[in-house]
Amino acid sequence: MVERRSDPFAEVDPAWRSCFLLAWEAFQAGSIPVGAVLVDADGEEVGSGRNRGSEKAAPVGQVAGSNIAHAEINALATLPPGDYADHVLYTTLEPCFLCTAALRHSHVGAVRFAAPDPMWRGIERLPDLSEQMARRWPRREGPLRGHLRTWAALLPLISAVERGVVSVQECHAVAMPRMLSLARGWAGAKADRLRARDLDSALMDSWLDLAACQS
Repeated sequence: MVERRSDPFAEVDPAWRSCFLLAWEAFQAGSIPVGAVLVDADGEEVGSGRNRGSEKAAPVGQVAGSNIAHAEINALATLPPGDYADHVLYTTLEPCFLCTAALRHSHVGAVRFAAPDPMWRGIERLPDLSEQMARRWPRREGPLRGHLRTWAALLPLISAVERGVVSVQECHAVAMPRMLSLARGWAGAKADRLRARDLDSALMDSWLDLAACQS
């Protein structure tokens, strides 16, 4: 029997809880469940965003109802021009090409991601293509370990299954077959039941399934 922790966020940076809460809001709203938080050198949150691709409204300066309404884009969208080499963007899912480019152009020094995304495997080699691309390239740090990593990978995959995104499922069938099987089992009725709950209770009730996915 795997013990359920009372607070899975107790041993990680506080910014992670904010990220996962934003991802959960996106999951409940029917958008791809990814959340992102930007912190400064003192660890203070100075920006945040979540995916709003399936929604009609967003906070002022952010994007909704678009294929570019990604969590990282929305977290960075209102950042004034400047040098942010000492800032870190936390995100629940490894940034795609679009969001990596946004980080590069925003001059943010590092990104930390909770779960890997096999769709973008190899993106870390892009700086090798040219000196200009390598200039201000953000450090990529991650993923997390354990249940939070699994949860962060699982929710977007459930979304992909529910939306019928074949390319994502094919990629995960090779890279994360057990995760894909769990996502297919949860998509639909079980996911809808979870959406009606708050993040903490949904995460705790899913603890054993998450552990099984890691074994």
